[in-house]
Amino acid sequence: MEAQGNLKKIDGKKKKERNFSQIYSRGKHTKLVSLLLYLLLLFIIIMRTTTSERKTLRLARLLAFFAAFLFTFNALDAFFASQSKRSHREHRELLLHSAGSSSSSSLERSESAKASSSYSVAKSSAGGYSSSSSSKNDDDGDDGVESGGGSLQQRKNAKQQPLEVVGKWGDFNPIVHAEYSGSVSKWGENNFKSSARECHEDCLSMNPDGKAVGDRACNVWVWCGDANGCLGQKYRACWLKHQARPEMAIGAKDSANPWTSGSLAPQLPTKGDPGSHRKFHTLVTTNANVYQAWQVRVMYFHWKKQKKICVEQETKEEPCQMGGFTRVLHDKPDSLMSEIPTCVVDRLDNEMGFVVLSRPNAFMQYFEKCDKIEETYVLMAEPDHVYIKPIPNLMIGERPAAFPFFYIEPSRWPTLVKRFVGNDKMSAQDIEKVDPIGSSPVFIRKDDLKRLAPVWVETTLAIKKDKEANRDWGWVLEMYGYTIAAYRVGLQHDLRPQLTAQPPWDKSIGDFLSIHFTYGMDYALNGTFTPGKFGQWRFDKRTYQNGIPPRDLLAPPEKSDNELVKLLIACINEASKNIDTWETFDGKNRVVHKGAQNQPNVKKKM
Repeated sequence: MEAQGNLKKIDGKKKKERNFSQIYSRGKHTKLVSLLLYLLLLFIIIMRTTTSERKTLRLARLLAFFAAFLFTFNALDAFFASQSKRSHREHRELLLHSAGSSSSSSLERSESAKASSSYSVAKSSAGGYSSSSSSKNDDDGDDGVESGGGSLQQRKNAKQQPLEVVGKWGDFNPIVHAEYSGSVSKWGENNFKSSARECHEDCLSMNPDGKAVGDRACNVWVWCGDANGCLGQKYRACWLKHQARPEMAIGAKDSANPWTSGSLAPQLPTKGDPGSHRKFHTLVTTNANVYQAWQVRVMYFHWKKQKKICVEQETKEEPCQMGGFTRVLHDKPDSLMSEIPTCVVDRLDNEMGFVVLSRPNAFMQYFEKCDKIEETYVLMAEPDHVYIKPIPNLMIGERPAAFPFFYIEPSRWPTLVKRFVGNDKMSAQDIEKVDPIGSSPVFIRKDDLKRLAPVWVETTLAIKKDKEANRDWGWVLEMYGYTIAAYRVGLQHDLRPQLTAQPPWDKSIGDFLSIHFTYGMDYALNGTFTPGKFGQWRFDKRTYQNGIPPRDLLAPPEKSDNELVKLLIACINEASKNIDTWETFDGKNRVVHKGAQNQPNVKKKM
């Protein structure tokens, strides 16, 4: 809302400046005309005066009146001139603040939108496409968020680095072992094509120039090239789909995935800018419940492990960008205060039965109650994230970067999105600019987060109190609250699918940097995946809502083909083995022996 307010102020200042300029300009001409008129009047009066006494008296009065007129006129002239200069200066400062106070302000959003669903970006001389992002070397000062990489003048002077994208709209660039997501433009059950190229051409025929909008505007395609079929779909099935950001196409990628996918848009780079000045601070929010306590202990253990590796492997060209770590505890102090760097903030007075409501409120308080950090950037995280590789800053320039969630679909809920954005005239293209993300994992400038947090709090509370939105968005309403708030303040995020894996649906480690263990994982003892059915072997974090998992959890069946599930259990076991007080929380032994079919999912001691 701040960015929108600034734009309104700018419009007002423009009108004001135009009025003052017109008056001042008019004053310059009026001065000469008035002077000539008064001289003419003076000459007429003098010529009509009959006596020298009356002539002298009248002349004295006229000279006094004329002196008063000149004094008044010059005073008004100086006032209008100063107002015009002041208005121009304030207009320029407001414009800089609006464009400079965020990495993608309301003004810049119209530019970044050119690289979204319509993909109407400027053509480069090579016949490809290019977009731009700002990049700068920030030195964080002692005066907190405002100076931490970001005075207005520094932002103004930030260099624009063009992102050269190879190719053009409609090029054929198939990706094997990939299944792109998206809303369906043409169902593949009865749409068969003999090759991936034919499937691509079918999609291109629906959207030849990239200007079509809506679900019927195909911009990504998925084709089955496996003679045995693809996950229940027939051989040569061609699914045509639509994504809001085809230049950053998203979907499942795995070496065992039989699908082949492609996007009509050339892909933007996903690697962040290098440099030690791009260090980020990891922020994770939790309450003092044992359920989140054991998760954040695992998280922090592996964060420390990966940072150590990061520092050991850094080079001059690619320095380690992992900075500090803070747990933002929206609760009373607990027994982890000495184990994990922690800042305590207030819990929301009324969470309305939804503990996640305290998350945006915790981030808002963070800037009021916690120690200032030296890093310019932050990574917003949650306790059920396990880091499996050193983490680089994935931001390009100053644009935030976030993991895309397939179930966050702003275009599916146009009425609700318009309601909470506060604009019932939003077009389909506008709604597609609301990112398909939640509040974690997200890379963002700390000053952008500071101005975003209050709007995030306001939006999320409004969604929770709205009967229709609370029903339709349910447990993900805080995620919608974040992405809508980001849109409201003029922030658009780049999408980074490599930020986290979500087993059991993701299987291979690949490029993933972390594991988000939000889903239950079920397998038969022979290694067969049994989704939707309690397996003979299972792991689900919710099993341990009221206690701590025991040390040495039983590994998944050896024949299971999911290396991420195996790695997750190994990570939890590694952390529990190396944390001396693992079994205790707030001075009590809280280990819970539960597992598949209520049997302990632990190795039985002989």
